[in-house]
Amino acid sequence: MATKVAPELLKDVCAEHNLTHVKTEEKNPLPSAEVLLEEKNRERHLNNISEFLRTELRPTEPLEKVVLPDIITIAQEKTEEELKSGIEQFDKDQLRPQKTEEKNPLPDKDDIVKEKQEQEVKKEIVSFPRSKLRRANTEEKISLPSSEAIQQEKREVNIRKSLTEFEKGNLKHVKTEEKNPLPDATVIGLEKKEKEFRLSIHEFDKAQLAPIETQEKNPLPPQEVIGQEKKEVELRSEISDFDKSKLSHADTQEKNPLPPAEAIQMEKKIEQHIKGIENFKKDDLKHAETQIRERLPSKEDIALEKASGDK
Repeated sequence: MATKVAPELLKDVCAEHNLTHVKTEEKNPLPSAEVLLEEKNRERHLNNISEFLRTELRPTEPLEKVVLPDIITIAQEKTEEELKSGIEQFDKDQLRPQKTEEKNPLPDKDDIVKEKQEQEVKKEIVSFPRSKLRRANTEEKISLPSSEAIQQEKREVNIRKSLTEFEKGNLKHVKTEEKNPLPDATVIGLEKKEKEFRLSIHEFDKAQLAPIETQEKNPLPPQEVIGQEKKEVELRSEISDFDKSKLSHADTQEKNPLPPAEAIQMEKKIEQHIKGIENFKKDDLKHAETQIRERLPSKEDIALEKASGDK
């Protein structure tokens, strides 16, 4: 039996420990109308499945297909078989003994510093006094779904309704056709050629091979190239054997050629012309009317036109 505590004692205990009185609310959430409709539709669907007559089912004969592998898969299988046979027939006596070295790497300075910091943090957490902790009230929040989530749920409910309320009488009978595509004549011909080629390679007799002597050739350069190389060698020998004491001292003179008098005058005239254009006053300009004149034909043009007309 639960013992009842007086409210005065509860107030005293709450005052000592700084506790706040909380009222618990009991909630009994009922399902929504959509959930009820879903459950009803599900029950209807299960009832339809349980009441379905097996006599209405039609017998079907399953057909087994034998798909032939491609050329690539055949080649892969052959290589795998060759590898497996090579591994199985491998002689273990050919293996060399090896010594395994066990290493115990010591931590770096950074790792030691990190471990010390972690240990200090753990000590602070363990030795932290609980009296310094503050009371925190937890708030329970019930987050409502967004409008997009509600619309998605409505769509799912409509889809389920359409599936459960769908009439089977509207379905049409469909016959399944099983196909086993055989390779073309070209593919078969290629496979035959590859098989014959591989057999010819495996069954080839090495005794039929004829010995061949390899000849090493060292082509000499032509006379022109030899002459050029000789000239280059002579030049290099002359440059390397040259006596520096035979060189004579030369003084370099820096010249700054001035422009001639004509060029200076031309520059002055250009500068004056530019200054006159820049300082010209627009108010001094006079209005001028352009006259369009029609050019009359010359005597030569008239003679040419007459000659062309006579022709």
